[in-house]
Amino acid sequence: MRLLVLIISSCLFLCSCGTEELIVDKTAAELELKNGVLYYQNLPFEGLLVSTYDDASYKMKLQYVAGRKDGFEKQWHYNGQLSQSRMYSKGIKIGNHLGWWKDGTQKFDYHFNEEGAYDGSRKEWYHNGQLIRDFNYVNGKEIGSQRMWTDIGKIRANYEVKNGERFGLIGLKKCYTVKTDFNELQ
Repeated sequence: MRLLVLIISSCLFLCSCGTEELIVDKTAAELELKNGVLYYQNLPFEGLLVSTYDDASYKMKLQYVAGRKDGFEKQWHYNGQLSQSRMYSKGIKIGNHLGWWKDGTQKFDYHFNEEGAYDGSRKEWYHNGQLIRDFNYVNGKEIGSQRMWTDIGKIRANYEVKNGERFGLIGLKKCYTVKTDFNELQ
């Protein structure tokens, strides 16, 4: 059994050696975006797009297949702290997208279905850790409890969505009285 595992591992290693992933810097002059497709040297880009800080540490890594985002995207703050982690399939956002402030505290947490629509919770936080929004979605449509707060924790919106209708405190909008001078308008 051990010999079989060794032979399979060796075959996989030898087969993978000839297929190195193309790594291209985001600033490469040969990159061109046309109608949502990224081209490198006039061909749809396949590989890893990267960007670095001056000290050569990664700022961003993003996988592409057939010129579209496909796979993971990771971004880092200049201090090395992970900034964002996202997934794509054929250019469409999928799965759980996470973000952090440069001190490591949570910034956002989004969930997408296979069609790229919000599906599940959508949360965002202020830098101080206070929740900004806590919304819920099914196939891209708000459903159930939806809440928003100010940076000091005061409620801005608190409503329920049932059958596509909103019930409750939708959010405050400031209204101003418009004053006109009759001599200005004819």
